[in-house]
Amino acid sequence: MPNDTVALPAAFNPELTLLGGQAFRWEARLAPGGKATYQGVVEDAVMTVAQIQGRWHVRLVNHALTTERRCWLAHYFDLDRDYAGVHATLVKRLARMPGATGLADEVAPLAGLRLLRQPWFEVLVSFVISANNHLPRIRQIINIISRKFGTPLTQDAYAFPTPAALATVPATVLRTECRVGYRDRYLHQLAQSIAGHGQFWNQAATCPTDDLRQRLIALPGVGPKVAECVLLFGFHRWEAFPIDVWVRRAMTALLAAQAPAHCRLTDRHIAEAAATHFGTLAGLAQQYLFEALRRRRHQP
Repeated sequence: MPNDTVALPAAFNPELTLLGGQAFRWEARLAPGGKATYQGVVEDAVMTVAQIQGRWHVRLVNHALTTERRCWLAHYFDLDRDYAGVHATLVKRLARMPGATGLADEVAPLAGLRLLRQPWFEVLVSFVISANNHLPRIRQIINIISRKFGTPLTQDAYAFPTPAALATVPATVLRTECRVGYRDRYLHQLAQSIAGHGQFWNQAATCPTDDLRQRLIALPGVGPKVAECVLLFGFHRWEAFPIDVWVRRAMTALLAAQAPAHCRLTDRHIAEAAATHFGTLAGLAQQYLFEALRRRRHQP
C-alpha cells in the first residue's frame, strides 16, 4: 500500500458521504481507465479519494502527508468512531418504530455513510444558500465565492473565504457576481455579524448545543433547519436533527401509529420524537432517512 495516502474504512461509500448533500466542495471525476475518483477542498487542503486495490484511499494534493495531516484527515473523516456499531444500533432502533415496516431493510445498505467534520462557517454559508436550491447549483455558487474571495490553493482550487473576508464583499456583488439571489443581504449581514463577534465564534465549538443553537438562529437568514444543519455538519453535534420536507414525511410515516388521526405532527413533535428514539445518534438517523426517501423518489 502507498505511504502517501490514508486508507478509509472498508465500508466507506464516497457517493453517500461526499456527494449526498452534507458537503458541497466534492465532485466526482473519471481517472484514466474510467475509474471514479473524487476531488474535494477542505480548509487549506485539496484532496482526492480513489480506490487502490479495492480500498478507498485519500491523498493530499497540495500538502505532504505529515503526522499532523494524518491526524487532521482522521478528524475530518471521523475515523476514530465505530460506525459499524452505530449503524447496527440505528437499524435496530428504526425497526422498533411503529411505522417502520421495511425501513430497516432500506437503511441496511447505508452503512458506508459517514458524517464529515467540516469547517462550520463554510457549512453555515452553504446551507443559507441551500434554501430553494438544488445540489449542483449550491456547489457552483460555493465554488464561485471561493474563487473570487478565497485563497488560491492550486491552479484551479481555492479555500473558502474567512468571515472577515466575506464581510467586506458588498451584497450587490454577492448577488450579481456570485448568483446568490435574494440571499445576498443575509450572507453579507451574517458574515459581518460573525466577524464582529470573533471572540464568541472562535470558541463556539465549546458552547453547549442549546446555547449554540440559539446563537445560530439569531443570525440573519438562519432558521431552525439551517441551524440544525450547522450544528450537525459544522459542529458535529450528533444530537442535532435537521427537518426538511423529506425527513418530515419519513418521520410522519414512522410516527403515524402513535398520533391521533386528526393530529398534525409539528416539527417540534418530530424533533422530540427523534431525540426519544435516536438520542445522540439522531444526526446520522436523519441522514439515513433522507437517503432512504431520496432513493424511493428515484425508484421506477
